[in-house]
Amino acid sequence: MITSNHIILATCCCLVFGGISFKFKAVDLSGFIAGIFVGLPIIIFGGFEFFFILAFFFVTASIATKFKYAEKIRKGVAEKNKGARSYLNVLGNGIVSAIFAVLYYVGPTYFNLNSEIFILGFLGSIATAAADTAGGEVGRLSKYKPRLITNLKVVETGSDGGVTILGEIAELFIAFLIGLAAYFAGLGDIDMITITTLAGFIGSNIDSFVGATLETWYRRFGNNHTNITATIAGGVFGSLLYFFKI
Repeated sequence: MITSNHIILATCCCLVFGGISFKFKAVDLSGFIAGIFVGLPIIIFGGFEFFFILAFFFVTASIATKFKYAEKIRKGVAEKNKGARSYLNVLGNGIVSAIFAVLYYVGPTYFNLNSEIFILGFLGSIATAAADTAGGEVGRLSKYKPRLITNLKVVETGSDGGVTILGEIAELFIAFLIGLAAYFAGLGDIDMITITTLAGFIGSNIDSFVGATLETWYRRFGNNHTNITATIAGGVFGSLLYFFKI
């Protein structure tokens, strides 16, 4: 049951975590505000276990962004604004997970579906966002040029749809860490680690595929649209794997 105290506590947690993120320049002001709108439904409808996963993702994403930032600047592939994420990035990577948190709360009652389906959807979307961020940030440091995911043509570092072996390894590792964090948070059994890892890795590669196709073909289809598309795919894939689990 959602109470006023629960909402107040959720708001305080979002403000504190967002304030720390803003202080350390992980987000700009717009990203701070957007983070509150993403974090609130996740805590209110999913609980603090869900918020822990969101926070874990954000910390790993920030570390990956800041990792060897000076070298990324020299290569011309560093994130703008010293790596501080704007509202577009926060919403692009987090809005789908917030929707899955709401579905987790209402799904069993209104759709007569097991809540674990939506837990896996939530984790799949978060793992996709985390894997995509880590893969992109770490992959930019590869000494080898990336290859386009669609035809394996060599492209410049930072190109939409470009992938590297180093980036793929980073994606797989971070997706695994999200699954491991979910396991220790008590969100599921050991199978959840495997499902989250698979969903995150596949979702992040869908992100690369969409980046190489739709984002390249249509000017109005930007990186944030790609992120939303990929996190939906990762979340849906995670949910579908529930039926193979049982």
